[in-house]
Amino acid sequence: MGLMRFRVPNRQALPADAVERAYFTGLDEIPWRSRTQWTDEGLTVRRSEDDSGNLHIPWIVPGHGELSLQTGCLIERGEPYHLTVELARGTIHRIRNQLATWQSAGIAGGERLPLLTKSLELLSKAATVQHDPAQAEQFAEKAIAIALDLVAQLSRAYAENALAIRRKQPSRAVPALGINLGSMTFGEGIGRYVVNTFNTTIVPFAWSDIEQIEGKCDWSLPDKQVEWSRANDMKVLAGPLLAFDRLGLPPWLFLYEGDIDALVAHVDGYLRSVVARYQGRIQLWQVAARMNVNNTLELGEEERLRMAALAIETVRAVDPRTPITIVVDQPWAEFMRSQDCDFSPLHFADALVRADLGLAGIGLEINLGYASDATQPRDALDFIRQIDRWSSLGLPLMISLAMPSSSEPDPKARVKVRPLAATNGQTLLQLQAQWVEQLVPLLLAKPSVQGILWNQLLDAATHELPNAGLFDAGNLPKPAATTLREVRQKFLG
Repeated sequence: MGLMRFRVPNRQALPADAVERAYFTGLDEIPWRSRTQWTDEGLTVRRSEDDSGNLHIPWIVPGHGELSLQTGCLIERGEPYHLTVELARGTIHRIRNQLATWQSAGIAGGERLPLLTKSLELLSKAATVQHDPAQAEQFAEKAIAIALDLVAQLSRAYAENALAIRRKQPSRAVPALGINLGSMTFGEGIGRYVVNTFNTTIVPFAWSDIEQIEGKCDWSLPDKQVEWSRANDMKVLAGPLLAFDRLGLPPWLFLYEGDIDALVAHVDGYLRSVVARYQGRIQLWQVAARMNVNNTLELGEEERLRMAALAIETVRAVDPRTPITIVVDQPWAEFMRSQDCDFSPLHFADALVRADLGLAGIGLEINLGYASDATQPRDALDFIRQIDRWSSLGLPLMISLAMPSSSEPDPKARVKVRPLAATNGQTLLQLQAQWVEQLVPLLLAKPSVQGILWNQLLDAATHELPNAGLFDAGNLPKPAATTLREVRQKFLG
């Protein structure tokens, strides 16, 4: 077992729960099992591996809020590392690597390189005065802030240039900008807002709602949502048909826990019923979601992988033509820091792609801004690098997003997870809109991304995540809803 030590002169830069969310990765960027704790000398990380690796930890950066930053690749040694200096080194290293990638592709960023020079100078000063931890801290903090200023500027320019080129392509396909309709039909005002903001709807087909009693299906809500979408000339994405968690599966199914044959039979029967009923009215089937995360039914990884494959084969057997995707949760794999797993999310999806089951794309579920079972806030370069990794599978990507607009109690949320606190004097309401403004164009700029799907519409109806809707409890649009409309008008037409 590996042991790494870090001096942390300014603990105020770490969120209160930073040690619970910190983790180590190797060169393949897959998290290792690890345990982080405070000791008298600073921060101690015990790992399942003793190889060189990178520490990832939430950090509060003035002007940028909370972001998950990472060190450079560190060897195990007896002397503690200065955490802030190593985070500055890791941040600048990622920028230089990305700049090299962009420049090799003919994308210039030279007019902003003085910021990189300044951050390098500050890092050099920090590294040479580590005998004075407080002074090194000051230089390293400034280096991180300036480096992240550069990240924001470069990523914004990259997104605008890439989208401008994409719009000029004569045969370009317009990416999907979709909204999950959730569990409720909506009034005329919200309906108009949806039509004017999105070009695609997601009808969830929640098995737990449709078949609350075994053998008795109520199709009334999905019937209305599909017909409303088609009447308003919107593409319809269905699913996930099989949301593999305790909210997505009907309670009676857990009576068959441990009986894999019975589970397979019930899954097969439900999927056949859905696809046969709606075939021809759906543009894409999201067959299953969250099967890469160990969270329900006591199934092992191999069993969940086999269940996903069987679900794909069932849908394909009933409907040979409509494209099929599968949705993977937490693509950065933060959950692996506390779970023993053989398959990272990328490996899980890769196994299904290699099985040649007829997948037309991969969905990535990215729920930002929650303390657990979610993706940690990250800078733009981290998103660019992650999308590039998933693009290596050679299939289009559909990105599902959600983030909270408030930390207030949400009685209609079915998942009781804590939103992360806002920083830098911002409210979560402002931060939700800011993430939309920065992140959605950046994702749309990646050629492999064929759709951005917002996971939650209404806070007034029963929903999954706390305060993640685009309309508040009074059915009024939030700033994020307005921002999404502006993004569509500017970049999608």
